Amino acid sequence: MSFLNAQNALKLALFLAALPCALAQTQGVDTAWAPVTDAELKMTSPVVDKDAGVEALFWRVYVVDQRLGEELERTLYHYVRLKVFNQEGKDRVSTINIRYLGGTVITSVTGRTVKPDGSILDLGKDAVHETVIQKLGGLKWKAVSFAMPGVEAGSIVEYRYKELPRDSRIDYMRLQLQLEFPVRKVTYFVKPLESYFVNHKLSLLSFNCETSPFKNDANGFNSTTLENVPAFREEPMMPSEADVRSWALLRWLEPGESLPRKPEKYWPSICKREYDWLRQSLRSSTETKAAVAKATEGAASQDEKVVALIRYLRANVRNINDRGVGDAERSEVLKKMPKGRVRAAPEILKSGLAFAYEMNLLFAQLASDAGLDARPAYVASRNGLAFDERSAEIYFLPNLDMAVKIGGQWKIYDVSQRLLPARMLGWEEEGEKALVTDPKTATFITTPISAAADSLTSRKASLTLSADGAIEGDAEESWTGHSAQARRSGFEGAAEARQQELVKEELLRTNKQAEITGVKVENADNPEEPVRVRYHIRIPGYAQRTGKRLFFQPVFFERGSAPLFSSADRQYNVSFPYPWKESEQVTISLPAGYELEKADNPGSLDFGDPGSYTLKLSVEDKSALICLRELAFGNERDLVFPRAAYQGIKRVFDEIHRRDGHVMSLRQSSGGAGAQ
Repeated sequence: MSFLNAQNALKLALFLAALPCALAQTQGVDTAWAPVTDAELKMTSPVVDKDAGVEALFWRVYVVDQRLGEELERTLYHYVRLKVFNQEGKDRVSTINIRYLGGTVITSVTGRTVKPDGSILDLGKDAVHETVIQKLGGLKWKAVSFAMPGVEAGSIVEYRYKELPRDSRIDYMRLQLQLEFPVRKVTYFVKPLESYFVNHKLSLLSFNCETSPFKNDANGFNSTTLENVPAFREEPMMPSEADVRSWALLRWLEPGESLPRKPEKYWPSICKREYDWLRQSLRSSTETKAAVAKATEGAASQDEKVVALIRYLRANVRNINDRGVGDAERSEVLKKMPKGRVRAAPEILKSGLAFAYEMNLLFAQLASDAGLDARPAYVASRNGLAFDERSAEIYFLPNLDMAVKIGGQWKIYDVSQRLLPARMLGWEEEGEKALVTDPKTATFITTPISAAADSLTSRKASLTLSADGAIEGDAEESWTGHSAQARRSGFEGAAEARQQELVKEELLRTNKQAEITGVKVENADNPEEPVRVRYHIRIPGYAQRTGKRLFFQPVFFERGSAPLFSSADRQYNVSFPYPWKESEQVTISLPAGYELEKADNPGSLDFGDPGSYTLKLSVEDKSALICLRELAFGNERDLVFPRAAYQGIKRVFDEIHRRDGHVMSLRQSSGGAGAQ
């Protein structure tokens, strides 16, 4: 659970309340369009990548800090100018997507197209809209998308927007340096609020690139640049963007602080500071003790008590950012937030609404009241840079969870992770380093990785294939663990009718002609049970009829699925988010008067330690085909593979895809129904 990002919700709410005023203050940023030169209009070829159809001539970002009441707010002013060289480039920039994580605000989008003859078409306000992109593992990106007018080869396309970051760590700033287009020059202009950063020093850490040193610029800005930046290319199952994308971390060092830091001194000092600060909220009361007594009734072991407390909190304290929390409720809590400190556990419990980090702090207090040793723990993330203790930087431990000592060993829990069972962490926190806070020492532990069976996708279907090629019957699908998290995330906050529509939409993506009825969704809001979906389905033309033969795919649930890896080459390492398992059982009743022409079976596949694939096809009484499929992949050792192993991994999943797509044939027997 991201603690500092959760804090940002409070600051964001305050900012939005004063949005018109704040956005009007540009703090020395020139918001006018820069003149387009004849040389830019006449350009015919890219510089960074000779094969690129479009290239960014520049990307300028002004970072401005300003006070908003008692809060310090940060605004990023982006300005991108693109040159379109050919049809491929035109197709790529006809629609621009500005991607961001929830909590960040993108606003004040403007744009224009300067055609080769110098004429200008402005971006209309109604052309700007928001979309949601869900990636594997349940991570949701949002995107502000807009269609640029009149784009053609030779055009200049440029756009501006303001970004209000979701990260409240005001002493840090992440500078993104790579777009989906090649960029000739990226420049960041940084203007810290002098009254806040008194005697602080700017420090820049670059990753996957080498930025220029900061230099003094006009209007009190400091600037850094990066030139000839290649386009960022996403790949399936790649490491986190922080590990592969060009970016830099801007730090404001404390007065008198020097680099490099010494890890043996840095981490104990951080532990003490964070332990002391976060312990402010750990205060026992009659109410917290009563909650513990109620929650742990009947729980005998330490583990049972922990799970009981987590379930109690999830049932009785809502996340303030949940979709079901109304604006009035949220505003009332925000008004009562204490100044200069975090809320104490009794205050959090009484309000019934909490930020994600507050839910974990409240859990720590209840655990203490239950006689357990619990304390805050900072956890690295697989969505961030690969953590190294030698970095001596708390920024790279962005998640605040709780450590509980069970059987003499520390175990990490995240109460705020409502979409997973109580004993599971989010996949991005599995197998990662965690710093257990303590007033005297720094203790690092490694969180465990869940087993493949903990994230199980199970599918069953009883179907009937007709002589006309249609297939029809009842199906059931269920998911547990991380596999269920992505489904729960989609269902979260949706009414029953909308959940049913979401199921239909997903099924129609791979079976466009399907007729789906009787959809039922179970356990969407109960992470301790599998998410389960039941439905009746009919697919006309499932089997292709040729003369007296019917050709069909027996692995029903994999029909229409695309290969996991389509590219012949690979730029990055391969990184699977978590181990998983799939189990399928399908019975297909065959049409009367038809018999299997050749009951061949592509068989199972053994690919060593990472996992296994099993496919069994059998015939029952000559009238039904039974298909059993099982795939298991990943363990604590086999989730991340070097780029050099890509071809081998691709061959495995290509072969699985080939076997899943295996086609069988039925031949109409002489004298059978409809015989010709």
